[in-house]
Amino acid sequence: MAGTKIAHKPDLTKEQEMEIFRQHFAGKYEVVPTSGLARAQRHFIVNKNGCIGLYVRLEQTDNETKFVYSGAAPSFLAGMVVYGTLGTLGYVLWNAITR
Repeated sequence: MAGTKIAHKPDLTKEQEMEIFRQHFAGKYEVVPTSGLARAQRHFIVNKNGCIGLYVRLEQTDNETKFVYSGAAPSFLAGMVVYGTLGTLGYVLWNAITR
């Protein structure tokens, strides 16, 4: 997982974070909330297409605010191919592709 520090904003919420990404990537990428088990650790997905995307979450500490992201296979079928068939190697390759 990679991360990007931003100016410390302790009052920033995950909903506001998602709206910032929606505005920034409007017309280029689709920004959608996560569902199911992914929701516990990832706030939303930035989809390039059905096969390539990024999971994003907001991480707050006492002194910093950052966005943490990792590669995602937005569609069920792409996820089965990447994670099911290739296992850990698929996860590593997918993160390298999405960087």
